[in-house]
Parts: sequence; C-alpha cells; structure tokens
Amino acid sequence: MTNAGRARKAHWIVLPLALMTTVAVVRPAAAQSLAPTAGYSLKDLIQRTLAVSPEIRQMQRGAEAAMAKKDQADAGRLPQIEVVGIVGPSSRARGTVEGGSPDRKDKPTVDNVFERVEMKLVQPLYTFGKLTGFREAAEEGVKVEKAKVEEKAADLILKVKELYYGRLLASDMLGLIDEIKKDLDKAIDKTERQLKAEVPGADEMDLYKLKAFRGEVLKNREEAQKGFDLATTGLMFYAGLDRTHPFELDAIGLEVVPKEVESEDRGMGMALELRPEMTQVRAGLKATASLVKAEESNLYPQFFVALNGVYAQAGNRTRQQNPWAFDPLNDRYTVVVLGFKYDLDFGITRGKIRVAQAEHLKVGEMKSFAEQGIPVQVRKAHRELTEAKETLKATEDGWRNAKKWLVAAKANYDLGVGESKELGQAAESYARLRADNFKAMYNYNLALANIEHATGRAVKEEAK
Repeated sequence: MTNAGRARKAHWIVLPLALMTTVAVVRPAAAQSLAPTAGYSLKDLIQRTLAVSPEIRQMQRGAEAAMAKKDQADAGRLPQIEVVGIVGPSSRARGTVEGGSPDRKDKPTVDNVFERVEMKLVQPLYTFGKLTGFREAAEEGVKVEKAKVEEKAADLILKVKELYYGRLLASDMLGLIDEIKKDLDKAIDKTERQLKAEVPGADEMDLYKLKAFRGEVLKNREEAQKGFDLATTGLMFYAGLDRTHPFELDAIGLEVVPKEVESEDRGMGMALELRPEMTQVRAGLKATASLVKAEESNLYPQFFVALNGVYAQAGNRTRQQNPWAFDPLNDRYTVVVLGFKYDLDFGITRGKIRVAQAEHLKVGEMKSFAEQGIPVQVRKAHRELTEAKETLKATEDGWRNAKKWLVAAKANYDLGVGESKELGQAAESYARLRADNFKAMYNYNLALANIEHATGRAVKEEAK
C-alpha cells in the first residue's frame, strides 16, 4: 500500500490558540496576602477585586477630596473670624491729652509690657452669586468624583471577566490538545510496532507525518499553557491573592448560559442614562456653569457686615477717655460696620471668566462625544453577541460530526485499513471546529459582559 500524498503539511492540526493571547499581560506586583479558598466563582473574584483594588481606593480618595471642597464652599456662607494677640515692651505714658504728660516720645522710658488682642468678624451679605456658584460647583464635583469610582469599578469588573473566561478558554484548549495528542501517541506507537515487526504495508512516512503532527500539537500546547498562566496570574493579582497559594475556579471549562438582554435601542437609552461617564459630563456641565457664575460675580462689589473689636492694656500708660485720642497699647473698643469690597484689575477678571466659559464649552463637547460614542459601544457589543450565537450554532453540529469522523478514522487506522492522511484530516477538522466552538463560547460570555459594561449595568448587576 503506497503512502505517497497521504500527509498534509503540519499546519493541518494547528489550533487557533493565538486567540487566547488577547488576555492582557499583567504587570508583576505584590498582591495582598489574603486567605485563599478553592473554587473561586466569578462573583467572588469581582467582589475581592473591588474590595482590595488600589485603583478603586485612589478614586475614592478623589471623592473624599471633593467632599472636603464642598465643606469649604458651604462654610463660605458663615462669618470669617480673625483673632490676633500680641505682647511687647511698653513705653511709659502718664497723664492726659488735656493735662499733658511728664513723659516724652523722643525720650521713651520702657519699664513694662503691653498686651493687645484684636478680633475681626466678617459676614458676607450679598455676593452676586459668588458663594452660590462655588457651592453648586463643589456639589457637582462630588458627583463627578463618585462617578469616577463607579467607572473604575466597571472597568475592573470587565477586566476580571475577560481573565476569568480567558482562563476557562485556555483550560478547554489544553484539554482538546491533550485529547488529540493522546490519539496521535497511540497511532505512533502502533506504527512503530508495525515497523519493528516488519508488517506488510507499514511505512516510515506514516511515522514521520504522525510525529510532525504531534510536534505541532505540543507547540500549540505551550501557547495554550501561556494563556492559562497569564490569566491565572491576572486573576490572582486583581483579587489580591497570594500567588504561592493554590488557586482554582468553580468551573472547569466554558459554558453557555442563555440570558435575556434588552433590545439594542433600549440598551442605548439605558447607557446614556446609567453610564458613569454620562454622569460625569452632566455633573461637569453644571459645575463649570456654576464656576462661570462665580467668576462673573467678581465684576460686582461684595457686600458684608463686619465687627471689629480691640482690647489692649499696659500698666505704665494712662488710658485716655478723650474720644479724639487713641492709644494702640492701652485701649478697648468695639465697632460694627456695613461695607463692600470691589477689586478693579483692568481685564484680569474678564480673562478668568473667559477661561471658565471655555472649560464649560469643553465639557459640553465631551458630553456630545459621549452621546455619540456610547451607543456605538452598545451596538458593537450586541453585534458580537449575535455573531457568537451564530458561530455556536454553526460549529455545534460540525465538531460533533468531526468527532465521529475522528473516531472512525482512528478505528480504521488501528485495523490497518485507514491511512495517516485520513487520520490527520479528521484530527485537523475536529480540532479546528472544536476550537472555534470554544472561542464562540468565550465570545458569547464576553459579549454579555461587554453589554453590561456598555449599558452601565455592570456595577449594579454585581451589587445584587
């Protein structure tokens, strides 16, 4: 029996394992040592990630700073009090304005000390919208920072899902490769025994082809193992797990769980309402509009009521009762006044107003961009889900029939009535269709994750 032309090139059973390299390479970092448990679910990993993530804590610190700024803006309505106390040497000053004094300024006699306390209280009355503008801007700033926390949480949820499904995909690919390798090893052992026994029809070309196929399988296994290891490292890093401890997932391989999702049009509407990015730009527009109002208020005077009180005393000076005489070292008085303050800066204030207006317009452009881009993300995620469903249907029957073909080809080869070419083609077809099926499962689960992320439901879904 001739074996010429029986073999395909080694790429017959090259699996599309490069698909798994989409798993992001995680930067090395020391994760927090938390007591690990076996069989982590996706929800477990997400909850741990949100609890220990430094990125989340960084955004939370920003929200805390925004709340502190709001407290400052709210306090602007309250009176501002300044108290100054001083102590120093006192030159002697006896007598009165009317009766004269035996002491002279040009020949001072310093033989005591004075104490002086001065208090100023200023209460804003009307600022033409300055205080209100700052308060409104600070309040909206808190909303912006809180939305940033939610945005970062949504991004981390999507990243963990990518790694989780990526590890399951790599696990399925490893199982598929080991299955094919096992069949090829059996065929190689049989061929080697036949050649050693000089069985008629045994050909060394069959042995060379089968070993070449196995070499390709082993190479692809290394690619699959790399994807598995990277996904594992990434999950442990984000979840804050000690990489020296055992780590297992609650699932062995990918599964497709049918899930109802909202229509594309409804999803777009939800996204524009729920996405934290939209919350940021909406609050940002209000904040910058309030800052414009605050800057414009500087074009007008700021009205206030003030209380000024002084208490000063020195033991070597006579306190004057004449209302025309004031002694800064030995006197006391309290006065309440109404006043206004106005700064004339020849264009600086108007320049600040234009800057604030430009910032407001910039945020408006960001809002327009988000309103156009976010629906595109929703549409893309829905298209990916549809494609994954169709691929699942197309590959389901295909890989099952390819499996039957491979079983029959193995049986024929074992009985000596089959060819290595037939076995290689069957292995190639089964490997390709099964790998495509696994990839469709991965794409299906990831598309669902992308829909939740794109519509702004990711954080709310995990909170249930």
